Amino acid sequence: MCNDELPDFSVLMSVYQKEKPVFLDQALMSIEEQTVIPDQIVLVEDGPLTAKLDKVIEEHQKRFSNKYELLKLTSNRGLGAALQKGVERCRYDWIARMDSDDVSVPNRFELQLKAVVNNPQLAIVGGQIDEFTGEVNHITGKRLVPTGQEDIYQFVKWRSPFNHPSVMLNKKAILDVGNYQANGKLEDYFLWSKVIIEKYPVLNLSEVLVHMRVDTGMYGRRGEWTNLKQIFKLRRMLYKGKLVSRREELTGDFVMVANVIVPAKLRELIYKKVLHK
Repeated sequence: MCNDELPDFSVLMSVYQKEKPVFLDQALMSIEEQTVIPDQIVLVEDGPLTAKLDKVIEEHQKRFSNKYELLKLTSNRGLGAALQKGVERCRYDWIARMDSDDVSVPNRFELQLKAVVNNPQLAIVGGQIDEFTGEVNHITGKRLVPTGQEDIYQFVKWRSPFNHPSVMLNKKAILDVGNYQANGKLEDYFLWSKVIIEKYPVLNLSEVLVHMRVDTGMYGRRGEWTNLKQIFKLRRMLYKGKLVSRREELTGDFVMVANVIVPAKLRELIYKKVLHK
């Protein structure tokens, strides 16, 4: 299949002032060096950026001036709100998500677009990720998610069934279920749940699509007490959407509370040795 037979698509990324310029540079390079180049790159500036970040963006705009579209928000609104605005700005039916500190594998978009051609009804096409610290080749772990639709529909009961930085989204389906919303750090899990409640076809590829950068504070942030309100809201939505039973809702509530309570080191060990296998 030649590239001319693949659908046009946008890439959606949000960046804010605390991102490191070298990480943003690497992320943008991994987009521009794909085997299939996007038709539009929507970069949401979630509040004013630093001069160094602005410089990185300017350099990439010079190389791909006809691809980049900047959406500048006057203040930092958080990822969910930034992506909501970004989805609306995307011009094409398919939107590839990308985080500002991750690195996509060179044929990521090609693999996903071929899956879309084979099944245009899909709402989400995700894939596997590996986790790295420092250099991209220093792999410290993986997060594997199920590939088949029925397995994904079961997985969503307990954990997010897609790796957010790896997904390609059907814009119409995403808007039909209400788009991204400001749901704390669970904006992606809420979106996947809404898509599955509406019984859209979904898929995860078996290949690693993204190298995800992790830092020492990531597992600590997953244990913040402020997450609990959104977790309970999500579990209630899963119950009302008939994805979980009442017992499963309450069991999930208990597990999520336990995840917040345990020490960060133990949480990291559980994620790396059990949940990401």
